[in-house]
Amino acid sequence: MTTKVDRMFLGLLVIVVLSSSWWHLSQQPLLFHKFIEEVTEDTEPDKPLSGTPDFGSMLDVWEKKASFFAFMKTMVDEENQQLRTIRQQLLSYKNKVTLDESQQQWVNSLARLYKVDEKKTELDDIFDELLIKVDEIPISLALVQAANESAWGTSRFALDANNFFGQWCFSKGCGLVPERRPEGASYEVRKFDSPAHSVRSYMHNLNSSHHYESMREMRMKRREIGEPVTGLILAQGLHAYSIRGVEYVDELVRMIKGNDLLRYDLEGESIAVEH
Repeated sequence: MTTKVDRMFLGLLVIVVLSSSWWHLSQQPLLFHKFIEEVTEDTEPDKPLSGTPDFGSMLDVWEKKASFFAFMKTMVDEENQQLRTIRQQLLSYKNKVTLDESQQQWVNSLARLYKVDEKKTELDDIFDELLIKVDEIPISLALVQAANESAWGTSRFALDANNFFGQWCFSKGCGLVPERRPEGASYEVRKFDSPAHSVRSYMHNLNSSHHYESMREMRMKRREIGEPVTGLILAQGLHAYSIRGVEYVDELVRMIKGNDLLRYDLEGESIAVEH
């Protein structure tokens, strides 16, 4: 038999529980972003990663998303910093009257790496094309493509090949054979030594392949007019990334918006317009 005091206590307990539940649900997006930032800040970009987290064991959706984005963002940030450094070096060389032999060799090597048209003989033309190609990939775009292509880090290719972006290779033994590969096809899903190598290859692919020329042109035009370069904009140039085409691009856009990732792109837009 419960007393009046007991009933009052139970009533207060119910109120506390309901209030706690409401606070937890209403604060999830805030806690989600705060968690990403804390994990990212605690991980030194130049420190070797000890291993890929077991995303498949994370049952809480917010925890899985936050952990995945934090894990990938560290590597994306580091690779973008490398691209930024190379780009600044290119700009400094472009402003020189002449280049010495070592500087010229560096530019030539970079031109080969980024598949600059060999017919270009004028140095200014080479610089112009390199500056279109050697540039950063918006953080939001890299994060959602990694999530999409790797099933949030749980796919067979992410786990067994460190491949987070669905990249192919075409020599026997270069990767893993997809279970549903069409008869007669010879491609494999490329195997990487680490997730960081996968990130680097993905960015180089977007920056060098002829399939993504329109994406790079969009980026260049945004740079020229001093507008932010965002994943929402550049996703429109990735129809060739997947056989799903427009549907794939629309999904990337929804993921960027749904996970509030655009803010990462806008935070990085403090760089002055280049001349």
